[in-house]
Amino acid sequence: TLYGAVEAIQTKALDKYFWNEAQCRNMPWQSWGEDVWISRCLMSLGVYSAFDGAFVGDNLCNGANCGNGYSSGFHPFKDPNAWMQCYNQAVR
Repeated sequence: TLYGAVEAIQTKALDKYFWNEAQCRNMPWQSWGEDVWISRCLMSLGVYSAFDGAFVGDNLCNGANCGNGYSSGFHPFKDPNAWMQCYNQAVR
């Protein structure tokens, strides 16, 4: 399952999507978020995902240590001041 804050998709998987775009567009996607849609779309095309829970520092799941030196993204920081504080920790 792909997770909303960041999705990394291999070129071969994107090729499969573009070759079969109509199949994915015909899915009942209207009530899904984009992460659920692309996950289900790619699975229907035979592409499976791998989950790395540390790839994104997420305050909704495991916490977001913005200065951990490993995570490539942090979620959710919707307030500009909180976002900037996290950014400054991440780039040190």
